[in-house]
Amino acid sequence: MDWILVPIGALIGYLLGSIPTGLWVTRLYGVDIRKVGSGRTGGTNAWRAAGLKAAIPTILGDAIKGAAAVILVRWLAANYFPGADATLLALAAGLTGGAAIWGHNWPIFAGFSGGAGGITAAATAMAIFPLAGGIVWITGALLIWWSRMASVGTFSVGAVSLATLLLFALNDIAPWPYVIFGAMAFFGIFMALRRNRQQLKDGKERVITIW
Repeated sequence: MDWILVPIGALIGYLLGSIPTGLWVTRLYGVDIRKVGSGRTGGTNAWRAAGLKAAIPTILGDAIKGAAAVILVRWLAANYFPGADATLLALAAGLTGGAAIWGHNWPIFAGFSGGAGGITAAATAMAIFPLAGGIVWITGALLIWWSRMASVGTFSVGAVSLATLLLFALNDIAPWPYVIFGAMAFFGIFMALRRNRQQLKDGKERVITIW
């Protein structure tokens, strides 16, 4: 019955990921984030909607929920499935993390209208495999600084998650099931940023103006 941990993990990941942090935080300031800027519920749009005071808790909440889902599933595995195979545990963690990103992007608690998944994916990558997560964070931060576009950094999170975990798996540094997380992160972010990709092609993408 150890296999039941996999769907349990996916469900936990999706439900925690579906917590619409940005929507709830900006409501405290009398703003519906879905009617501002990009209409997404992530930290960048929370900044546009209600300023830094809304962006910081949104970013923290979006980061914590993905990492917490992975940590919770690993706790369940250690306490209730102590004899589970390592590959199964890695699969459960990978699917949990990927489902958390999809929950953030298409949340059941907010009409399936969420964010792009960058912060959630980066924090979850750190929880799943810290070495890959560190590379993801550094790459994303550098690209946002260089391009001054949140979407560029966000897209890099998905691409680097997949590329890094695939490279590590090929070299027996990370378990192969973690690549599933990378693929889900890449696909979830790629789909969420469809409009931004077109704006980048047209030279109309929003630029961050704080530096």
